[in-house]
Amino acid sequence: MGSTARARQGNLPAEVSSFIGRRQQLQEIKSGLAASRMVTLVGPGGVGKTRLALRTAADVQRGVRDGVWLVELGGLADSELVTRAVMTAVGLRDESGRWPVSRLIDHIGSKRLLLVLDNCEHLIDACAVLADTLLHEAAELRILATSRQPLDIGGERVVAIHPLSLPEPGANREPAHVAQSEAVALLIERAGAAGGDFTLNEANLPDVVELSRRLDGIPLAIELAAVRLRTLGVKQLVERLDDRFQLLDGGSATAPVRHQTLAGTIAWSHDLLRPEEKAVLRRLSVFPGSFTLDAAESICGDATIPPTRVMPALTALVDRSFVNFEHTTAGGRYRMHETMREFAVLRLREAAEEDIFRRAHLDYFAAMCRRADSDGHAADDVGTFALLQSFDLEADNIRGALHLCLADPDAADVGLEMAAGLGRYWANRALSEGVHWIESLLQRRADDEATRGRALFVRSYLAVAQGDPAAGMDSIAEAADIARRVKAGVLLVRILAIQAALQVMADDLPSARRSSSEAQALADDLGDDIAQIAAAQSEALVASLDGNFERMRNIGQAAVESCARVGEIFMLSTHLTSVGVGSMMLGEHAAAESALIEALKATLVIDDRPGLVLRLQALAGNAAMAGQAERSARLLGATEMLRADGGYRVSPFIRPLIEQAAMLARTQLGDQRYSRAFEDGARLGHEAAVALALGTEVAPNAGPAAKSADPLSKRERQVADLAAEGLSNKEIAGRLFVSERTVETHIYNILNKLGLSSRTKIGTWG
Repeated sequence: MGSTARARQGNLPAEVSSFIGRRQQLQEIKSGLAASRMVTLVGPGGVGKTRLALRTAADVQRGVRDGVWLVELGGLADSELVTRAVMTAVGLRDESGRWPVSRLIDHIGSKRLLLVLDNCEHLIDACAVLADTLLHEAAELRILATSRQPLDIGGERVVAIHPLSLPEPGANREPAHVAQSEAVALLIERAGAAGGDFTLNEANLPDVVELSRRLDGIPLAIELAAVRLRTLGVKQLVERLDDRFQLLDGGSATAPVRHQTLAGTIAWSHDLLRPEEKAVLRRLSVFPGSFTLDAAESICGDATIPPTRVMPALTALVDRSFVNFEHTTAGGRYRMHETMREFAVLRLREAAEEDIFRRAHLDYFAAMCRRADSDGHAADDVGTFALLQSFDLEADNIRGALHLCLADPDAADVGLEMAAGLGRYWANRALSEGVHWIESLLQRRADDEATRGRALFVRSYLAVAQGDPAAGMDSIAEAADIARRVKAGVLLVRILAIQAALQVMADDLPSARRSSSEAQALADDLGDDIAQIAAAQSEALVASLDGNFERMRNIGQAAVESCARVGEIFMLSTHLTSVGVGSMMLGEHAAAESALIEALKATLVIDDRPGLVLRLQALAGNAAMAGQAERSARLLGATEMLRADGGYRVSPFIRPLIEQAAMLARTQLGDQRYSRAFEDGARLGHEAAVALALGTEVAPNAGPAAKSADPLSKRERQVADLAAEGLSNKEIAGRLFVSERTVETHIYNILNKLGLSSRTKIGTWG
């Protein structure tokens, strides 16, 4: 793998049904994108804006060098998080501590890509500001937005999305001719896809034309009606729709006709549902984004509808086009159309169930956050990491739950508990968003002092990750006071260790020594492995600053053993790095290389990208000191590529080592050879850079015979094959008749052996 290695170019979902008609509007949108860098599709709900945007994006993506990226905004309620949603969509993490907009601009830079911003209307101002900023800063960027109103920014081209074409009055009434109208074509196709044997003929042609007209050519309305043709004749369907529309006559006289048509169609289709299906539909409206079957069963089930009855109702709702089913790499998920969700929320309020099921939604996702608690005695950190990965998919649901906690004073403690439980996720994926939620929730009244202390600790921890000691000092002082009052010993050790790091960052080494010593003394008194692991972090840091590298190495080694005892993988790479750097500075370069490679493997398992850069930098330093100048120069080039791509700051603790490595390598190679080796490393892709560091790099001219034998055991190969198919750990365990924990262990080993950064890469390995 060489310089051509790139991440997948775009994230467009696969189409699950055929695209009917709209040729003229498709061409209008494409022409708009050719002439303008900002095109907004405007129209009412249900008219097909999203589907048109996705089809346009799919049609043009071959000519968009750096990919087409869909940003789904329908489930987002907080305008401050629009930038974060765009970052997530383009595969960019908020982990560098920089302002997210600046980070996004740097990432997009001169890239030629297309952003699809879907459902902007409820976040119109935030979308407009961000789109305008990005278009001014990134000359090759184009944006295609969908909204119920224009964004009103300079250079925006607005394309009004109209309903599907209808049969022309008085035109040829031959079935073949009528079927050419878009509305009729969609009705026929969707009726067939729903399993019916519906065909257009001369007998039913007048009723089909009338039905298409009554539905105003609105795609969502047509799809809802089409599924009913399995059990109703067209004439019956028209009559029943007429009855339902008459019931709407008492509604708003100012509502647009098309809005009334869609509302009537949804209401009519809803009337035909069974009571259980109606109940599940309205309860599903508490999900702001997509959701799993497990979440639906847990949240929508109650004494009247047991969880086991939710799946049959959900299946019926999918069959009747009320809910969409999506295939993802993590398994199947469900999603409601925005217009359908709006309808279902009204039904939930009418049933006086909104408070009950929004609280059920909050409880479910609060429990998920609790399982990923950053201060727990994690006996299963591989499983915890898989849980952290799932938060990317559940981002809209987590945000919705946290938003409820901000709005409900009685839920402030739950919100703080969730925010604290997400500490590792914030640090590894969403720094600025984590700060946003924690600071907002800390301003609310909270009754549970221990929960507040833990949230303050996470805020301080994030300040370290941001490189902002001033932001962490006030929080850490209050956190320490609370931990002492509530006698939370392990938490206090963690707080003192982070306090020492903040003090080092503020150039107050004497205070850092005192904080670290107190942390170590308390950990010794507690006799707790998690406490010892936390204290060792600051103790090794202080030892390195004191130049006591033997102590640094020994502290790291003891902490590595503690990590092994309790299965702590999140801190394992940190302590292996202490062993490696300590050994390096003692001149034990073989031992240093071994420890740093193990640290790198542990970093890959938890997908810690800033940590990946730091470990490669340490390996470059060790190579230079060991006389491996060319390897050092290539690693320095690779680390600079990864650092710049991620927008990470150079750690002040590693900077002297990098500078020394560059000087040694340049001296040994000479300027010209050093520059060539450095540039060679800088041209590598992510996976190739990792292979270089691990020593598994394949020579450019190596043919098939050079490929090593399969490093996986028979069972690991079985697990790898199933993971490559997109099966979850639970599904793999069921297939192989083993425990889920066993599967997690195999995944850990597979990633280590193959030198891969995440399980999604398993399918690409040869």
